Amino acid sequence: MEKEILVTEFDLERLESLLDMCWGCSSFDEKNLESLQKKISNCIVVPPEFIPNNIITMNSTFTVENEVTKEKKTYTLVFPEDADIRGNKISILAPIGIAILGHKVGESIEWIAPSGLKKMEFIEIHYQPETCGQFKL
Repeated sequence: MEKEILVTEFDLERLESLLDMCWGCSSFDEKNLESLQKKISNCIVVPPEFIPNNIITMNSTFTVENEVTKEKKTYTLVFPEDADIRGNKISILAPIGIAILGHKVGESIEWIAPSGLKKMEFIEIHYQPETCGQFKL
């Protein structure tokens, strides 16, 4: 069974709208849409002002460490229209983006990339909109 994650009311609302908009669009992988749908259907929903500051929400910027290579990278979790791999902005509709949502500093995740199974640990959150009082970013 997958771990229950925390998601803000506002993020959940936007993610549900995103899924509604994407179903049937050929530009989106249905497997990823199904994975995100499953993840948010099992989440714990909290008001944005009550989300802990160590949880990755939409538009959060964080550093991860690859558990194999020990390489550290900083990313931002974004909606598809803002995704930019060169700018280290990961789409919520990418397998890694789906895996990231709702996890916290100190936790590790696994996901399947085209090159195989990847594992990383969340080291630090540099920016979380809700911590800064930006509840509708």
